[in-house]
Amino acid sequence: MAQIQRMPFRGSATLGRGVNTLKGEFVGKALKVVSKEQLSTTGQEALFDVQITETHDALMESLGLSVEASGRYGMFSAEGKFSLSEKSKFNASSTFVVASCRVQNAFEMVDSVEVLPEAMRLLEEPERWRTTFGTSFVRGLQTGGELYIVFQTTSTSREAQSSLGISFQAACQGLMAAAEFEMQLNKAKESTSQKTETSILMYQRAGQDERIGYVSDPGEIIKRLREFPAIARANPAGYEVEVADYNTLALPEINNEEVADREMSLTDCARLRLRYMTRRNDIEFARENRQFFVDLPPDEDLADLWEKYSRAVAAVQLHAQKIAGRRIPPLLFDPTLLEPPLDLPVINLRRVDLPSEILVPQLVGNPIDNAKAQLKTIGLEHETTYVTVEENSGKPLNTVIAQDPLAGTKVQPGARVRLTQNVVPGNSRFVYMARTPNPRLAELIRRGG
Repeated sequence: MAQIQRMPFRGSATLGRGVNTLKGEFVGKALKVVSKEQLSTTGQEALFDVQITETHDALMESLGLSVEASGRYGMFSAEGKFSLSEKSKFNASSTFVVASCRVQNAFEMVDSVEVLPEAMRLLEEPERWRTTFGTSFVRGLQTGGELYIVFQTTSTSREAQSSLGISFQAACQGLMAAAEFEMQLNKAKESTSQKTETSILMYQRAGQDERIGYVSDPGEIIKRLREFPAIARANPAGYEVEVADYNTLALPEINNEEVADREMSLTDCARLRLRYMTRRNDIEFARENRQFFVDLPPDEDLADLWEKYSRAVAAVQLHAQKIAGRRIPPLLFDPTLLEPPLDLPVINLRRVDLPSEILVPQLVGNPIDNAKAQLKTIGLEHETTYVTVEENSGKPLNTVIAQDPLAGTKVQPGARVRLTQNVVPGNSRFVYMARTPNPRLAELIRRGG
């Protein structure tokens, strides 16, 4: 068990207060703070970061909630960043980008303490002490603030999806203009050849009034990130606490190896919970967005899998609560030991992956019907124009004699390719040629000359 660790701030986290490090709860106060010190007086430290996250663990890490440090407390709290991580519904099909700014103002720390009289009586009863005052105490308080923006994008074109994530990252880093990213985003959303969906979640601690309001416009997001150090100086908040084991004080030993074993077991539970949540979110996303997938199982099968993983999330959380409450030994969670046993099959979801650009093939010389079929197969549309020739001219009929765009040109899916072919005047087969963009030519064809 680490003797010193950091935890997310809560309203009751005053200096000297006891902490139950198994649940991350602030409990009774055993210590009176005699003196304290402020380790920083004037300057600030600001940490800006923009990360594309590919796993649920990495998302938590980007939010300052690594499983090893304090991620397990998410099993016991729905506050703040824990709520943000839940609302993100991380899934493996989408691209997630986390932009953050953490500002450190003054760090206030306990210098010396005294044990309160009511706590002194429990020094010889470690179990009662831990129940009343926890396993650690608040030794330091970090003020300043933190801001997190979670950008999620999903597209039927994996290339377009990746490009949007990279562009958002570049815009937040100042490597791309916000307007340029917004233009790319709007183009992707308005495309008729691919489906793109995005969402933006935000968590901010520090500031007030309009300077703490939600922003979703790319320009406003970048502006908020840049202005956040000034916001955190003008209206700071406590956002993190440092807790120290009671054994760091000159007191009889309060904690033992059993506490460390339980903390390790709870960390394992937190990792399992994230794994089950990711799979559940994958299934939920697929059910609600079938257009992004191919060969999905029937919805009733997906619903059954969703129920199983939801049950697994709840079961591992209950298992953790029993460990933290010392109702069971610190054992690993095993879904096969539940009543009834829980089977958790892994489902492989196949994503649709439409190209963001298509090379126009060589069509000149091909029979017209074959050329049209070839364009349809690769996701392109066509239109046809005509050149009239004499019946005995020897020139090829029903064959592509020209194309626009030329072969090798890159176009968007759904783009139109113009095919030109020779026709004989008066052939009733081409009466439908009112579609031709040349009205005079169409009229000549209808008249037969």
